[in-house]
Amino acid sequence: MNWPRIILDGVSMSLLFNAVVGLGFLLVPQAYSTMFPKEIKEAAAPFVDQKDVRTMKLILYPLYLLMFVYWGISAHFADISGFRYLFWTGYAEMTMVSISDFLILDVWLPGKVRHMVKGAEHWERKEWLLKLAVPEHCLGWTFLVCPIAGLIVAGIGLLIG
Repeated sequence: MNWPRIILDGVSMSLLFNAVVGLGFLLVPQAYSTMFPKEIKEAAAPFVDQKDVRTMKLILYPLYLLMFVYWGISAHFADISGFRYLFWTGYAEMTMVSISDFLILDVWLPGKVRHMVKGAEHWERKEWLLKLAVPEHCLGWTFLVCPIAGLIVAGIGLLIG
């Protein structure tokens, strides 16, 4: 495995991911309330426009696709081959995205912009972290999202290599 390349790709895609998702949040903040804890979803539901939710999905889905394709092609050019190495490359890079997402979008950003989402003005940071951010990143990303990313990157790497 090519660790300098993995770290470089992970950091660059982490920056891209956080910039795009952060900008998307600034453009259509109410749409992102669909990803918040249940209490906030219910409080924000009357203010959510389905057009904004579609815009959010048009931002997020191509972003994930771009990251997976980039990682697969980058691994190919870094001479990373074999399913096992490609899988762990994708897993490690998505883990870096998860950590940066947690630190920037779940820890730092909500404290700065909670007033932008109607229905989320009064939530407590500790409750947010305990009910959404920590379980999402410690369990959801670690055992679901990162392995899926690893499988996708391995598949792409095997197809082009």
